[in-house]
Amino acid sequence: MEPRLLLIDATGLIFRAYYSISMLTAPDGTPVNAVFGLVRMLLKIFRDVPASASAITFDAGRATFRNQLYSAYKANRTEPPDQLRPQFSLAIETARATHAPVLVEAGLEADDLIATLCERATQRGMGVSILTADNDLLQLLGPGVEIVMPQRAGEMKTYTAESFEAEYGFPVERFVDYKALRGDTSDNIPGVVGIGEKGAAKLVSAYGKLEQLYANIELVKPDSVRAKLKAAKDDVFLYRELVTLKRDCKVHYDFDARTLPNFGDELFLEALAGMGFKRICDDAAKLGDLQPQR
Repeated sequence: MEPRLLLIDATGLIFRAYYSISMLTAPDGTPVNAVFGLVRMLLKIFRDVPASASAITFDAGRATFRNQLYSAYKANRTEPPDQLRPQFSLAIETARATHAPVLVEAGLEADDLIATLCERATQRGMGVSILTADNDLLQLLGPGVEIVMPQRAGEMKTYTAESFEAEYGFPVERFVDYKALRGDTSDNIPGVVGIGEKGAAKLVSAYGKLEQLYANIELVKPDSVRAKLKAAKDDVFLYRELVTLKRDCKVHYDFDARTLPNFGDELFLEALAGMGFKRICDDAAKLGDLQPQR
């Protein structure tokens, strides 16, 4: 088996699970539907994707270096629902019980941790699979790197650099330029007013990255689009910086240590049983310890 690092964007999966799975409570009344969804997803991805190393990443909070660059970054987001809030710490505790590395770093988003580990892994000649519900991570696609995104009815969609270009109509290297132009409402990044998904895709497909686009700005038609781009020039490069993931974070990760989960660990199984997850508790026990014997 080729060396392959499996990276989990757990925070995004928690949000997705909370809003897609009906409310569940542990025997003590604690809400656990998001934790249930995350564990179920972990079992599926580790069963389906052969990996030799792994890490589970979480956001540490809202405040990151991006807020210093742009004070309105994610300012439109409301607080998580009361029934979701306690599930974040519970999810982290549950993930740690698998003995896989769990990474949470103040001032950084899980996406940046993933981008950094992805960069290190590819430099070591490893393949990388990333499980996420966030399309921001598509910018990491490249040789040996794939993105796996959950869909409805438990299905998964796998992106490669080739399938990305076939769907979006431009190379993945221009994805951050595309997002800077179209904006990202979920992160409160406005983009260029009046230029949506189709317009942004058409521009980066025709002109390339922002530098090339503005070097050829007089060629852009119609005049109204050219005027919008000129008006946003001072902002759009900042937007690109905001959507670009950091690949050089200071985060400790030992590729030579134990990095695969032990789903058969007694404490992990006890944690699942304590939350009332009998069925996936049985599934976890069957999957067992994924760390190969040295």
